[in-house]
Amino acid sequence: MPTWAFSRRPAIGAILAALVLSASSATHAYDLPGIQGADDRRPVISTGPGSGKAYPWPWQAIGRVNRNTGGFCTGTLIAPDLVLTAAHCLENTRVGRLPPESLHFLAGYRFGDYDAHGRVAEILRPDQDGPRGDFALVRLTAPIAGIPPLRLSTAIGTGRSAGVHARVWLAGYSQDRPHLLAVDKSCIMLGVRDDALWRHDCDGPKGSSGGPILVSGEDPDAPRVAGISIGFADRLDMPQGVMVPAPVIRAFLEARGLAPPN
Repeated sequence: MPTWAFSRRPAIGAILAALVLSASSATHAYDLPGIQGADDRRPVISTGPGSGKAYPWPWQAIGRVNRNTGGFCTGTLIAPDLVLTAAHCLENTRVGRLPPESLHFLAGYRFGDYDAHGRVAEILRPDQDGPRGDFALVRLTAPIAGIPPLRLSTAIGTGRSAGVHARVWLAGYSQDRPHLLAVDKSCIMLGVRDDALWRHDCDGPKGSSGGPILVSGEDPDAPRVAGISIGFADRLDMPQGVMVPAPVIRAFLEARGLAPPN
């Protein structure tokens, strides 16, 4: 998971600083990069492999994006044949951008088991490099049936206020917990409506890149994707988690005629 140094525009800084101070004034030590204070991640199930219990939705729609070269990130099914993840997950320092055929999506992965396996036919990503272009849509060779996708939020960032402040969850597979999805349900998301990057204070170490930032929708049992986590910044005076928000992702999809249903 990348770490970036960011400069702050004055308008952004004023809004974020006010929100951060209202949320927390404590400082913490960071033992594992990506953990912000106490580790608030919890496994999404409490039973081990072979328990026979059904794996619940929405966690079925979240899985691992595995690379033939080794390593993984987190991905989310947002349409039957589209998986949302971080663009840097689809690269390798030795060969650069990886070909689609070297990638696999395992929906609902846990302890070596999974609910669906998708091979990759195409990778759609912005032309822009760096954190502002660090998201990608992976098109699968065939739609995944039987697992309802998680929808992109249509409400986040659409209000009259320039500032965005919401309670959210982050779900992801991490370097220290690679075989079971964990979720942090005690975090906040901060941003400025028209910015390409927002911040969050969720716990998300390496491996959780591409993990969905989830926000409650009209149906409390059907969370929406407010964005994806892509890394963390080195500034300690504001939430370190960096995310690409849903409005940026939706605009990218709409420009290509691929926007999933609301």
